[in-house]
Amino acid sequence: MPKRIGFDVGGTFTDFVLKDDQTGELDVYKYPTTVDDPSEGVLTGLEEFLAKADSEIDDVEQLIHATTLATNTVLERDGADTALLTTEGFRDVPILGRQKRYDLYDLFIEKPDPIVDRENIYEVEERLHPREGVVTPLDEAELASLAEDLEEEYESVAVSFLHSYEDDRHERAAAEVIEDAAPELYTTRASGISKQYREYERTNTAVVDAYVKPTVQQYLSKIEDDLDGQGYDGSFFMMKSSGGVATPKMIQQSPVQIIESGPVAGALNAAHIGEHVGHENVFSFDMGGTTAKICFIIDGQPKRTDVFEVDEAEMKEGSGLPINLTVIDMIEISAGGGSIAAASDTGRITVGPESSGAEPGPICYGRGGTQPTVTDADLALGYLNPEYFLGGRMEIDVDDALAGIDRDIAEPLGMDTYDAAWGVKEIVDNAMTRASQIHASERGIDPREFGMIAFGGAGPSHAAFIAHELNVPKVIVPPGAGVASAGGLLVADIEFHLDQTYITELTPDGLEHVNEIYDDLEARGRELVKEAGGDDTRIEVEREADMKYVGQAHELGVELPSGALGSGDIETIEQRFHDTYERTYGYSDEGEDIEGITWKITVRSPTESMSLETAESGSARASDARKGTREAYFKSAGGFTEAAIYDREKLSPGAELTGPAVIEEVNSTTVVPPGDVLTVDEYGNLVVEINEVSDHE
Repeated sequence: MPKRIGFDVGGTFTDFVLKDDQTGELDVYKYPTTVDDPSEGVLTGLEEFLAKADSEIDDVEQLIHATTLATNTVLERDGADTALLTTEGFRDVPILGRQKRYDLYDLFIEKPDPIVDRENIYEVEERLHPREGVVTPLDEAELASLAEDLEEEYESVAVSFLHSYEDDRHERAAAEVIEDAAPELYTTRASGISKQYREYERTNTAVVDAYVKPTVQQYLSKIEDDLDGQGYDGSFFMMKSSGGVATPKMIQQSPVQIIESGPVAGALNAAHIGEHVGHENVFSFDMGGTTAKICFIIDGQPKRTDVFEVDEAEMKEGSGLPINLTVIDMIEISAGGGSIAAASDTGRITVGPESSGAEPGPICYGRGGTQPTVTDADLALGYLNPEYFLGGRMEIDVDDALAGIDRDIAEPLGMDTYDAAWGVKEIVDNAMTRASQIHASERGIDPREFGMIAFGGAGPSHAAFIAHELNVPKVIVPPGAGVASAGGLLVADIEFHLDQTYITELTPDGLEHVNEIYDDLEARGRELVKEAGGDDTRIEVEREADMKYVGQAHELGVELPSGALGSGDIETIEQRFHDTYERTYGYSDEGEDIEGITWKITVRSPTESMSLETAESGSARASDARKGTREAYFKSAGGFTEAAIYDREKLSPGAELTGPAVIEEVNSTTVVPPGDVLTVDEYGNLVVEINEVSDHE
């Protein structure tokens, strides 16, 4: 029977989802992430999962993988010793960055440290004009001598020369010289990753790629070797930050593509679920063990962006390291089940950004963790069942959690233990609410007009509380919510995003060259799809351009008409830009000239359409799924109150219940606050109608 498996390595657990394409059945599993070597958890977890699912590796025809490995390598600064080669005179570009203050009134702002220190940046004698060719020839003999020296000191090297987005002949020649003179060095060319202008962003992207390349290559090689040893002969894909998949070989050539690999799969699944349940405007709320991720999905499509930042300070734009690639646009904050809570010197509770991770984990895990976490607080408040964590596979201790909260938070602050636990929950919920509000307001989005799709191991426990704060009317919790991000891997397409900066006003002569650019980009995209194993008879092509009013500094993306562009398309393109500008900023100026900056294309081989399976019918009475009651803490009810406990496996379509209630399943727990109404839809989704949502009309 054809089966496919998606597996996603998170900070605390590695999630697995198996889809039987013949029967439509899903099977799910969680395995603790092995922090020191994530591949160990992947391989051991896969073996256990297959045994649990009564399957063999030979039954699987496709594996799709997502991982936070590249992101964690950057955040923890434990990547390769990396050097940067740049054009003579431009050594300080990565150090200076952009002279923008992400907080105008903070005199002590600190930006993240650059990946390479100034002493590890080397100038190379060369110079190209963006349109007129060689200004200073590349000194290949000098470069070869330098490369031999670099090989003794560094593991990886990035090459970023001025104007290589337009003319990359010197970068290509430099890469060949390095490969011949220093074959042990991992090498990254900026022009091999991004063809967009802006030197700092493109250089930083190349440096990050070089920094994570050895780690990612060794990780993927180990997994592939093990799968080969087991005789696996199916296809193997990796999730990219753009929401498409590619082969491990492609990712090893440019691993910066997976810098947001794990989180984007959840957004894809949220879009897939929203489409089926009739809500094309939703936002995904994915809270795991280490972080929470939020992504807005408009008209059924996750928003995408071309520049995102790693290692941001306080979620503020301009505070992180820019990555110049197409990615699904989301915000990620340090708020997860493993986020550590403490009492500050100023007499308040703090939560995060530090996390206990998988090892040692929260206190209640009994693996050596000594600091209280959000999971410990959720357990103390009665939301989690100590006898049914991971379906009973893992024991957790409520007494130890309470003792840790009392010792580290309640006693220092002179609080009741349970009030301290509630304070931890309130603070982490407020942080996620604020992140959602910031992310929405920066994009002109009103969350009150969106539904929330909640998943992740901790997401359904916190979603309804956050929905109340945001005035979101509805929360949808899909089946297998604890591993829903891994499920999103199974709906991803083979997809490539290519671009080329070419600055021109919208004239017939300018569009003539744009057509040449698109012909080249589409040919390259089709070749990549074919190389990745996609069906080249079913290829979809979408085109977009970044444009701005002449004289402005930044651009907006505009969808372009299909086919060759000519004078007859100029008015249409201009009007689309004006409309986009109006939606974004509230006004436009149709008398201003417009120029195109970067021309983009998406080439996609769609996966087979995967419909949501309708849930098995059964008793529509929620009482038939009731397991009993448990005291749980709700501030709106004045503290601890009796909450009904339900077995999700026994809740059938049509069932309805009113909070306070807790719905337990193997990989997550859904909490329904007092007064909220939960129903089960035809697909088995838990749909929580939020009570007393304010009218924003």
